[in-house]
Amino acid sequence: MYNTQAAEGVASPRVKRKSLLARKKFLIGSLVVVLGIAYLVYSGIQSTMMYYLTPSELLAQGPAAYGEQLRLSGLVKPDSVQSEPKTMTLRFTVMDEKAPGTTMPVVYKGVVPDSFKPDAEVVLEGKLSSEGVFEANTLLAKCPTKYVPGT
Repeated sequence: MYNTQAAEGVASPRVKRKSLLARKKFLIGSLVVVLGIAYLVYSGIQSTMMYYLTPSELLAQGPAAYGEQLRLSGLVKPDSVQSEPKTMTLRFTVMDEKAPGTTMPVVYKGVVPDSFKPDAEVVLEGKLSSEGVFEANTLLAKCPTKYVPGT
């Protein structure tokens, strides 16, 4: 017997079903990949979009801020820096630029950036302990906006 549909280039119903099933599988697989990438982008953006607080804003939150991962920004108070090289521990106080009387003690363990110094603006990432000490796990010292040659 001679199949006239195959001779004319018309696919049989069995071939059409396989083709439709292959398209559905491809679309579902593509959708899963796109959703996975979208989730990774969203979670990456969420983790980097942390607003930083000033010491007065952080203190205003009260006990609700204890143990939360936060960013803190302020100026290093002159004459407050204490370094323990053996344990790589740095203790200092951060002042609020907008409310100079508001301060917060900070403890940081790790490598200290070269641009860290008294009166420098810093951004810290860490948690506020129930004792009121900011325990930083990241210390970023902002560079001055203009170059001042040393004397």
